[in-house]
Amino acid sequence: MKPSAGERAAQVLLALLKSLCFLALFLGTQVLVMAPVMVATVLQMTLEGKPVDGSLPFQAIVEHSMTFSLIANMLTLFIVMLFYLIRRKRFSEALWLRRVDGPTLWSGVCLVPALFLAVNLVLASLPEEWLESYSDASAGITSGGVLSFIAVVAAAPLVEEVIFRGLIMTRLNQAMPGWLAMFLSAAIFGACHGHPVWSGYAFVLGSIFGYMDLRAGSIWPSVLAHMAFNSISQILDLVPESESGTEYLIAMGVLLLLAIVLPILDRKGIKKLFWREPKPPAVQAMPMVPGIYEFDPWES
Repeated sequence: MKPSAGERAAQVLLALLKSLCFLALFLGTQVLVMAPVMVATVLQMTLEGKPVDGSLPFQAIVEHSMTFSLIANMLTLFIVMLFYLIRRKRFSEALWLRRVDGPTLWSGVCLVPALFLAVNLVLASLPEEWLESYSDASAGITSGGVLSFIAVVAAAPLVEEVIFRGLIMTRLNQAMPGWLAMFLSAAIFGACHGHPVWSGYAFVLGSIFGYMDLRAGSIWPSVLAHMAFNSISQILDLVPESESGTEYLIAMGVLLLLAIVLPILDRKGIKKLFWREPKPPAVQAMPMVPGIYEFDPWES
């Protein structure tokens, strides 16, 4: 029996409410971690009799943004795991951390070099003012330190995929079509990145990651793909700059080679995710006579 319009509206409202709660948790932990630094900076200026400068707390946060990000992400993951532990629910089901076969698991990683090149090609075509603004906004994540690498490559992708795909998208998908849940969760994911350029390509990547996860029935493909994407960005920041730009060209050449070779090697997993299998032909129902014919044609 199909639900009525009122019941469907209630389901959508409930899914949106759950999504807002998960989003509030993600953003709230960021604020919770940064708030003491801001308060301490303002308090120090007050005690020293200096005029309160609002830019100083912000500057302190930017300088240690990776430390705050790592702490906030670990706190978010701890709260989520504690919540489902109290409710006695399996993490693999609640967070969509289900097992998938090898080719499917690595399909996202194999597509990442091509996605990274495509994103950078689009970025290169943007106005210079936009790029300068984007570079300033993302400067904090390219410090090149060990802490920065752990925060950007390991912690952020895992927590963001758990929140935006494992929790928000899957809850939305319970009350609306998969494509709408995918785009809506990707839009929220993009908006959380703040800068318009950053938000734009985060929305695109979020949509691709969401599609992969819906097809795989697990967020592991997007977790590994997200880690790989951020890894490439961090590694390229370590490439030494020269006037000729030879080192950077070599790095991009290697990336182009990987963009060609990896999808070929994992063509089975990629085909499984992005090409829909034809539906089996309809079978005419046979008369069910007790004790004479009880064979199910789709029974293995």
